[in-house]
Amino acid sequence: MALSKGPLARAEKIPRATLVLQTSKCIAAIDFGTSSLSVAYTTPTTRGDLQVLALHKPEVAAIAAQHQSEVKGLPPQRYMVVDIGGGTVDITVHDKSNGGISVVLPPMGNTWGGTTINEALSMLLQEAVDDKGFVSFIKSDPISAKATLNKLFYEEFEKHKKVFGDTIVGLHEVVISLPSKLVQFYGSDKLHEANQVNMHYDPGDDSLTIGYSQLEEKVFQFTMDMIVECVRAAFDELKPNGIDTVYLVGGFGGCKFVSQRIEEAITQHCGILYDNIVCPVQPDLTVVSGAVMWRKDPNIIQSRVADATYGTGFAPVFNSSIHDEHYKFLNKEDGGQYCSYVFEVFVLKGDEIKDEVYKARLIPLYQSTTQAHISIYCTGDDGVQYIKDKEGKPTVRKIGELILDLPNPDNLPRTEKKFDVFMDFSGTEIQARARYSITGEE
Repeated sequence: MALSKGPLARAEKIPRATLVLQTSKCIAAIDFGTSSLSVAYTTPTTRGDLQVLALHKPEVAAIAAQHQSEVKGLPPQRYMVVDIGGGTVDITVHDKSNGGISVVLPPMGNTWGGTTINEALSMLLQEAVDDKGFVSFIKSDPISAKATLNKLFYEEFEKHKKVFGDTIVGLHEVVISLPSKLVQFYGSDKLHEANQVNMHYDPGDDSLTIGYSQLEEKVFQFTMDMIVECVRAAFDELKPNGIDTVYLVGGFGGCKFVSQRIEEAITQHCGILYDNIVCPVQPDLTVVSGAVMWRKDPNIIQSRVADATYGTGFAPVFNSSIHDEHYKFLNKEDGGQYCSYVFEVFVLKGDEIKDEVYKARLIPLYQSTTQAHISIYCTGDDGVQYIKDKEGKPTVRKIGELILDLPNPDNLPRTEKKFDVFMDFSGTEIQARARYSITGEE
């Protein structure tokens, strides 16, 4: 634990060094189905060594969506991107009214991506054959059975899922071909029981027919409710400012049924007709395309909004007017009274982050300290003053740690052993470093 050098309530801002844009070669943009993706690239200064950077999916999707979509009227100045992939729903909002792109809503979302639709159909069929989790089927031949189920739910049904809601005259049902291995295991009698859950099995071509209303109610509806809830929450965060356009991207974002339900939900939620929902030509490639575009020009994003409060822990001189007596302790080395576990804030949740680096100056609490361990914390809660509550439980989440050697061969007084902690939140990843004043080492 260190104490702050001076009465800092928050870390100070200092100008960030100008970023020199280098020609880079993007090797790969890899989407792992989470809220972020990784971009691997090289630049001249890396001398061929591969660099890997994590990016926010909705943020880079927004960059590509602007170039790959047709919108009504003038280009939107304030727009929302809803990235509905396989595993997650991710939302962000950008503003271009000042010329550059500003992220005005930190990435938010939930885990109700498109694969939850596939899982819902799986559960419906499990109920029809009275085999929860397909346990009996899988036991018969684990490797082959799992491959069969994956092909059924994530290949055969996937193509129907993506076009669900498309207007096709006279078509009111979906017909799914069942794999022969599954048919042979359960048999026609068992599969005919699908009629009990409003599905029809045809032994002539081993197909399963499901009506649109049944699919909507039993397979799509709950996931759509969760997606719509997330979109509504994003609109609530932006009041009273509006949105010009909503871009739907991702593997499931291109589904017509999704855009219909989101359009209805926004209209109902905002009390006005909202029909400016746009889907790029290739919605499933938008995220990857945007990642490559961002790597070519990282300066395209001029500002972001902090998605949480970030800071470190320290022990300032105790001040009875602002500190709780519970945290007061006596430093036997210098006889001073200090306050433990104080949360020194670098940025607050919701702060606009531009081209600044945040700096805090600290000194070790004890003369004998030869190494500083500087933990970095974050929290989504407001008003957190201490990193531990009175029961000793953490009130913040540790996300990293800096370790800095503090040699003192000339035995200078503790107050001269200053070190600065720098944090840069302007990019897609937090950059943190510490520098010792005596040696200049980082």
